Amino acid sequence: MTTGSDARPEEPSGPVRRSDPFRWIIENPGTVDLIGFGGLAFLTFAFGVWTGSFGWWTLFTVPMIAAAAICRVRPLIGVIVIGVLAISHMLLGVPVVGGDIMTFYAMFCAVAYGGPAVHAIGVGAGFLGVLAQAGYWSIVTFFDEYGGPLQAALTFGGLCVVGTITIVAVWALANLQRARVRQLALTRDRAEQAVREREQRTALAVADERARIAREMHDVVAHSLSVIIAQADGGRFVASQKPEMAVEVLGTIGETGRAALADMRSLLGVLRQEDETSFGPQPGPEMLDDLLERVRAAGLDVTLEIEEPLEDLPQALGMSVFRLVQESLTNTLKHAGPGASAAVRISRAAGRLEIEVLDDGQGTDPESDGLGHGITGMRERMSVFGGTLQAAPLPGRGYRVLATVPLDAAGASSPGDDDPPRSPPPF
Repeated sequence: MTTGSDARPEEPSGPVRRSDPFRWIIENPGTVDLIGFGGLAFLTFAFGVWTGSFGWWTLFTVPMIAAAAICRVRPLIGVIVIGVLAISHMLLGVPVVGGDIMTFYAMFCAVAYGGPAVHAIGVGAGFLGVLAQAGYWSIVTFFDEYGGPLQAALTFGGLCVVGTITIVAVWALANLQRARVRQLALTRDRAEQAVREREQRTALAVADERARIAREMHDVVAHSLSVIIAQADGGRFVASQKPEMAVEVLGTIGETGRAALADMRSLLGVLRQEDETSFGPQPGPEMLDDLLERVRAAGLDVTLEIEEPLEDLPQALGMSVFRLVQESLTNTLKHAGPGASAAVRISRAAGRLEIEVLDDGQGTDPESDGLGHGITGMRERMSVFGGTLQAAPLPGRGYRVLATVPLDAAGASSPGDDDPPRSPPPF
């Protein structure tokens, strides 16, 4: 999710409208070969008819060229068809035709695009063709009036050497093409994997952001509504006893509602993608005094003790400290019962930060349905920084929330106070 000045227009996800003939040629080898070799076979046939040279060479060359159209997509079939045609025209007394060049192309495709078995068959067929041609011409040389055994042997050996060199060259080029095809396939797979991983990271980031916003919204709404409800309940009594104080109660309700609305707008702003979205400052320890003033106005007597300055805390940790205190006091307002008081103590010692919120209320609310997520949210906030949270009723009366965060993991350093944490202040 992108927000603020980082937002950029997304690329169109639909099909690309621009025609790309080169991409089409790469992605459709069978169709390309069918058009190319089919057209060449037709032109060869037309040339033989037009020039009057139509004969055995045409009857074998045209199908051999046409069979090359399937060599890339069906290399085994191509090797078999072209090999059978090459042997057939030799048996009919036609040693060489123009289509024989397709035997090398068939072997190239067998090595470059076929499996291990097809690879071996293609190379074997190539050497068989070399031996057949060398044997044929050595026999012709032996029975020639100017030939003899020596000339036949030289012819056979020379043709074998030339044919072997040609086959090795074709085999090397085919292996280069095979490596290129594998590299392209690997690159494509990596690109697809990168796209999938990016989509997964995006989905996880969206889920984390939604969870964070849900926690923030819970903190803002739960705290503000608790204050408003407490003020409204007290306002009904005050209005009947001291009407002049009702104005102050209504003012507190209005201020709390406006503050909650501002916080909600700030949180919901991250869901927008305008380039010029502005956000308000995130709450931190410096806003604890304002928080406690609102809580006191709601009728809860609360004290705050901060043993060391907190200005050097990371922003994320400072906001989590504020939200933890806010949620704890909200729970006190909701569940502690009438006449309760609370104390907040924040200390830094032995490389850790401790946040403790105590109240002397009824401990747990018997009317609570236990479906709230406040403590779970506080525990998640502390676990992000490697901290722990303890929240449980005290023996007899009261409730205690104690969070401990290692400052090294949170990115802040302790001021060096090695004294053990002091006992909670009495009420």
